[in-house]
Amino acid sequence: MAMLCTALLAGCSGSGHRSQPAATAPSSSKPPSSIVATTTTTPTTSYVVKRGDTLSAIARRFHVAVSAIESENHLANPDVVAAGATLRIPHAPAVALMVDPALGPHGRAFTIHLTGAIPAEIVTFEIDSPSGKYSGAPHAAGDDGSVTTTYQTASTDPTGPYTVNAHGDQGTRAKDTFFVTAS
Repeated sequence: MAMLCTALLAGCSGSGHRSQPAATAPSSSKPPSSIVATTTTTPTTSYVVKRGDTLSAIARRFHVAVSAIESENHLANPDVVAAGATLRIPHAPAVALMVDPALGPHGRAFTIHLTGAIPAEIVTFEIDSPSGKYSGAPHAAGDDGSVTTTYQTASTDPTGPYTVNAHGDQGTRAKDTFFVTAS
């Protein structure tokens, strides 16, 4: 029963960050000075500012954070965008949902982190467990399009897979699964 599950979807945070895997040196007998670093760049889209445009409206249109446009274009005064100016718009981040840890015992809190939502989008998380469904309170995605919350299991919750479905009011959808094990 869903009532047996003590669930808490709280701790909404719009300031999450993506963790990057740690770089490891290749196994080679060559000295480190022979390792060549490579970089990748994120492609951008060009947009010509029209009369009446605001940076926040442009950001919403392209599903990116205002700060991402500011940074990409090195804007001295983001409150003033001249009509006719060409802005480089970074691509919206990919939608990803991650639950940490992916496996844990009864009574454990699981952190749910969504990235790639539309800034300010209202996101609801639904947990499908072996005993039923639980929907948490809605959360607003931060300027970077992320939302972080927590799901607390109870010692009486059943073991097995728990599927998290994230639903945004502007179309963002994502799914991930975690597993509750015996204590």
